[in-house]
Amino acid sequence: MELNDKKELVLDLSYLQELADDNTDFIVEMIDIFLMQTPDYVAALEAGVVAKDFKAIGDAAHKIKPTLSFMGLALAKETMVSIEARARNQDDYMGILQDFESLKLVFDKVYIKLKEKKEELLAKG
Repeated sequence: MELNDKKELVLDLSYLQELADDNTDFIVEMIDIFLMQTPDYVAALEAGVVAKDFKAIGDAAHKIKPTLSFMGLALAKETMVSIEARARNQDDYMGILQDFESLKLVFDKVYIKLKEKKEELLAKG
């Protein structure tokens, strides 16, 4: 995952900054959208995992994937791609469960880091 040796999240917003042409308002808006939508998608993914519902898992993973690219979370996106593929193939439930548990830790840290980054951007004006 995007965690370094100290279990700290490494957040790389360079793709978003490039996409936004360093427009702070756009970057803040994208962070807000991520923070509003992603917890719901993750909750839907968790519900699918708990219910062992491969279709729900695949659908939720599919919705989450693009948002991870915008936030520079390449490893999390790769994991989500893998979760979606296994769900679509109705294969390796235990692997999906393990990957989801790892991703939950990443998402908890991502939300905190993005809120900090948003405050930093707003303070710069």
